[in-house]
Amino acid sequence: MSRAPGGRALVVGAGVFGLSVARELAARGKSVDVVDRNAPGTAGPSSAETRILRCAHGDDEWYTRSAARARTLWRELEAETGEQLLLDIGVLCLASAGADQSWERASLRVLARLGIRAQLLSGRAVAARFPGLSGEGLDFAVHEPEAGVLLARRAVRALARSAEDRGVRIHRGEAKPDGDSVLVDGAHHGADLVVWAPGPELPALFPGLSSTVTERQRAYYVNPVGPWATGGRPAWIDRAHDWYGIPAVGERGVKLVPDEEPGDSAATELPSRLRDLVRQRLPDLADAPVTAHEECAYAWSPDGHFLLDRLPGTRRTWLVGGDSGHGFKHGPAWGAYVCDVMEGVAEPPPRFRLR
Repeated sequence: MSRAPGGRALVVGAGVFGLSVARELAARGKSVDVVDRNAPGTAGPSSAETRILRCAHGDDEWYTRSAARARTLWRELEAETGEQLLLDIGVLCLASAGADQSWERASLRVLARLGIRAQLLSGRAVAARFPGLSGEGLDFAVHEPEAGVLLARRAVRALARSAEDRGVRIHRGEAKPDGDSVLVDGAHHGADLVVWAPGPELPALFPGLSSTVTERQRAYYVNPVGPWATGGRPAWIDRAHDWYGIPAVGERGVKLVPDEEPGDSAATELPSRLRDLVRQRLPDLADAPVTAHEECAYAWSPDGHFLLDRLPGTRRTWLVGGDSGHGFKHGPAWGAYVCDVMEGVAEPPPRFRLR
């Protein structure tokens, strides 16, 4: 690794958080090395085919603003790299009859206050506008027409190339904490600034330090039949029933993700609860076979908030993580914010501290 004097930073983790921080540090004049056991976009949650980008975050203006800023920054990365990374197909946040709808209604108010395009669609309007989506049992949905889907694996690799163009050096290696230093494949490496952004490995690397735990999900892909075989449908999030989906924008088909641990069930069949949800909301896909699956792990915080704090007992080492399943879309905006905090330009809210 580089031993250039002064202004050196070492970032552990080549996922969306680590690369976003490293790229931003390099833009601010730092000499930056990144270490990860895997090459960017080949393993971990940042290697998924797709991720949803929506600005709706209930009554939380900070995350709403961050997602909106990130959307702009992803577009700038597209212009820089010449690659399409964000598909603006829109996103629906579904509000089921009889369920708590306060999050969706708060989202609509905050989006309007911040000037972010969104509209309330009745269940009947959802079904009429987007064939293939049933309005059964649906009171309304918050529709963000400028939201969409990030091609996650491609986006991470684009971040890596952009970071390298700014001088960042990306290394393969096994990193372990050692105070203000890092052990990489058993050898000590120091820097003026150390940033740990190891994604779902954070709880294992720093056991007992925070309430963050590693959660796992399984995404299922099914054949796009009927109206799902053509474009024009948005991604959707159903918080009341803990699942989300993405139309067939990639090579694998329609993506269906229940927010639950996969357990020991076979990956060749949809879990019965998910199959029932598909039968109600996406009737054309009720009997569609599973064609592929994708395992995902992420660092989940019980309160759902990110983690940004100094490593206790150190002077120049920071912990960045706790994406809680909604972090990917924030990538470049979060990277810039993290750098502001580390430089003393911004003061992080208490909710980001170790807890």
